[in-house]
Formats: sequence, structure tokens, C-alpha cells
Amino acid sequence: MIEWLAIPAIALGAALIPGKKMTDEKKIQQIFENRKVGINQRENFLHPILIRKYNHTTYTTYIYSLPLGVPSEAFETFIPVLKDGLNKDVEIEFDDVLKINVFEQGLPSSWNYDDTLLQADTWEIPVGKNHKGILYHDFEKYPHMLVGGVTRFGKTVLIKETFYTLLMNQIKDVEFYFLDLKGGLEFGKYEGLPQVKAVASDVFEAAEVLSDIVDDLKKREKMFRAKGYTNIVDTPIKKRTFVIVDEGAELSPNIIAGEGKKYAKFCQAALSEISRIGGGLGLRLIYCTQYPTKEAVPMQVKMNIVARISFIAAAQIASMVILDEKGAEDLPSTPGRAIYKIEKKRVVQVPYIDDKYMMEKMEERENEIIHATANRKPVNDNRPAGYDENTPPAANT
Repeated sequence: MIEWLAIPAIALGAALIPGKKMTDEKKIQQIFENRKVGINQRENFLHPILIRKYNHTTYTTYIYSLPLGVPSEAFETFIPVLKDGLNKDVEIEFDDVLKINVFEQGLPSSWNYDDTLLQADTWEIPVGKNHKGILYHDFEKYPHMLVGGVTRFGKTVLIKETFYTLLMNQIKDVEFYFLDLKGGLEFGKYEGLPQVKAVASDVFEAAEVLSDIVDDLKKREKMFRAKGYTNIVDTPIKKRTFVIVDEGAELSPNIIAGEGKKYAKFCQAALSEISRIGGGLGLRLIYCTQYPTKEAVPMQVKMNIVARISFIAAAQIASMVILDEKGAEDLPSTPGRAIYKIEKKRVVQVPYIDDKYMMEKMEERENEIIHATANRKPVNDNRPAGYDENTPPAANT
């Protein structure tokens, strides 16, 4: 009979022998034995067996075979035990075998953005450093992104870094719509750039902007059908349109009261449509919230976003909303520390960028930025005379 012994949620205790120098390899084996990691098979207890070890420049990979019947997902809860026992950062991977990466140095507590991170003519942004180097996110492969975490830990800095990188990489071919629902305070200053088509500061303005975007989306659909296109990455079309929502909770009909509720419903429906079909048409949605609840993150939006970034979360349920698994609640209280997830979770330190740096660098390339879209048709303001909060969005009339 084979029995999987679950890893008990107790302190490491006697995992290490005080006063005796041990290699990391021996420490891991000792921890396996002391924590009874493995299975009972008749009269024998089978632990994971080390089959290979690779020494890299900054870390070592230990590869273990697992006894048949040991669930690999159980090792996710084992990471804190290994970190405490080795006093080093640890990462676990599974690929038919158990891989334990043990890093000699921890992540930096902060690092500054500079223009060496730019990847000209691409749609890639640096999401952060991990133990193996700098990770980039490619919006051509994964067009949308969901971002969450408590306030003042890096969401807005990430948005600024994303905006700046995309602008400088693709001055001629990028455009932005900001739903800056903190009163337009963060991104209103960039509204004069030709690449910034609109900045909405409340739910009523957001409804107008999204109404225009949905109208444009419908036009793109017709054009794609006429030309036989299915995905913009396979076409000669270079332009990409980024819709960036900073504080999506302000568009929740369950949170907003009064007249704004119907506008919020329209906004969530529009964002759902952008996330469902916009990617193939050249629209990219970046949806951010410091209140990651099911009310603040529409299910249709979440279901259609593969790429997730979570800064420290106030509770496990918030981590589940953003990442679909726990972990963000256990991040250290380090501004910029986050989990980046596509096919798997990676802990990263997001680079820091401020408005002064962005302004100085944009001024150096002022002529390129200002004249990049000189031949484009302006976006018309369709706001009717006498507009007020009781006027329904154009798409609803």
C-alpha cells in the first residue's frame, strides 16, 4: 500500500543539526527526512532521490525523481521550509522531475530603470529582475495584462514604466487611452502627447472613451473581415492601441452608487469586449486594481487575460483573484516586489521609474515624439453640448 504523507504545517525544528557544517545538498536531504517528505511503501519509506546537480554562475539546480504517487503540487507549500532551512532563496519547478533551484544571492530590494532596458521596434517591456536576469513581457504574444496589489507597492510605477517603454520603443506606431480613475492625477500630464488619445478621470469620462474605442473596434472587425485577416500580428498593420485602466474598482457597478452605476455597467461590458476580441485586432488591455475582488475584476476580463502581475496582497483571496492561486499575500513588504505569472509564477523586483526621468528622456526625443503621428487624423471629441452625468454613453443611446 502506498500512502502519501502530507507535509505538516509545523516549524522546521530539527531539520538541521546545530553546529555541524552541511552542504545544501545534504541539508535538503535532511529536511526531506525530518519532514517525512515521501510515501510509505510496505515497510519502506521512500524519499525523493537526487539524480543530477547543475552548478550555474549564481545558483545551483538539484534534480530529484519523485516516488510514484507523490503529488508534485504539494511541494508548493514546502518552499518556505526550504528557504528557512537553507537560508537562501529557493525556486521549485516540475517537468516530470522535481527541480530545486537554490540561489546564492537574494533579489535586490530596488533597482532603477534606464534606457538600456528599451528594446527598439518591439512590444516588450521589462517586468522585473529575478534571480536569473531581467524578464520581459511581450504584448504581441500575450496582449492583455491584469495587475493587482495593495496601494503604494508598485502598480502605478509599473504602468508608468510600461507606458514609457512602449512609447520610446514604438513612437510612430503606438497609441494610448488612459482610464486614470484617481482623478487623472497620474497620467493627465501626458495628455498633450499625440500618442495619448484620451485620459478619462472618472466613470462618466471613461464611458465616453470606451464608447469611442468600441466603435473603433467594430470598424476594425469589418476591415479585418474584408481583408481576410484573423490576427493583427500576421498582417502588415503596425499600429497598436493600449487601453490602460488604473483602478478598475472605480468602474464596478457594485461599488459605485447613484447615476454612475449604469455608466459603470457599460464600462465593464466594453472592457469585457476589448479583452475578448480586441487582442487579435490590435487592442491591448492593461487592467489594474488595488482592490482585487470579483466585483472589481469582471469575470470576462479576467478569463481573457493570461498575463498576471500581483504585488503584495492584503489577503490570500486577493492573490487568488489576480493569480488564481495563493502566494502574493506572502510577498515581503518591499515596494516593487511582485509575482509575474504566465505559464508559471516568477517572483521579480520591478524597476523603479519616476516622472522626472520620463520627462527628461522624452524631452531629448521631443521632435520624434511630437511629429511621429503628424499625418494621422485627429480623434474627434464626440461629447455633446450640455453633457453631464445624466447623459447616457453614446453607445447606449
